Amino acid sequence: MNKSYEFIIESRREDIDFINKIVEAYEGAGVVRTLDPLKGIISVISTYDFKDFMRDILIDLGKKWVKLEIIEEGIWKGKL
Repeated sequence: MNKSYEFIIESRREDIDFINKIVEAYEGAGVVRTLDPLKGIISVISTYDFKDFMRDILIDLGKKWVKLEIIEEGIWKGKL
């Protein structure tokens, strides 16, 4: 299955850039899009094959480094 998978995340505004840099470091595993910079809402779009790997990265980030809560996840609806 080659569908894209999306995580909607709530974080702090000041953590968005750090989260983006970490996701970018895992080349090809995901792409970060800022949905609402004032509220700290971002989207991480990954492939379906990498969804579990990306979820683990995000959970680890939230436990150790930044405020991060996955508030929704599922098949990407195609909205950028």
